[in-house]
Amino acid sequence: MEQLQVFDENKKLLNESVDRDKKLQLPDGKYFMVILVFIENHQHQYLIQKTSAERESVYATTGGHVTYGDTGKVTAQKELKEELGIDISLEELEYIDTLKYPKAYCEIYYVSKEMDLEKIQLQEEEVEKVEWMTEEEIEQLIQNKKFRKGNIEPFQKVKKAHNS
Repeated sequence: MEQLQVFDENKKLLNESVDRDKKLQLPDGKYFMVILVFIENHQHQYLIQKTSAERESVYATTGGHVTYGDTGKVTAQKELKEELGIDISLEELEYIDTLKYPKAYCEIYYVSKEMDLEKIQLQEEEVEKVEWMTEEEIEQLIQNKKFRKGNIEPFQKVKKAHNS
């Protein structure tokens, strides 16, 4: 079973882990962490994926759980490689903000990068396809309830931070 890193109420890394399937059973004051990464090209389009049928067939950005021993930034780098085959240096990942939920933190990252969609290698169990989308196209997905709910507020924070 995948072991997730545990954090305290101040987002301090603890020397503790929790089974992924028991993450919602963490006691008060202890949290797991997820990350989201938004990639934007020079045409102000975002790399958005459509998740596989096993993952609800919704549009979303790349994300994942922080495993034991990792940080949010390292997890962002790993998830981009696993889900899309994209190599990103830690320096390319810009931290935007952290959202705090009842049992989890969500760290939001941003990358400005040009990429050829033909060279992206999809992890088919998780991702059906990827495409570049404008803010307006993403807003339309949100209106039509086709964009992952947990990605909406982070997307708004990225837009605000980059005024694109």
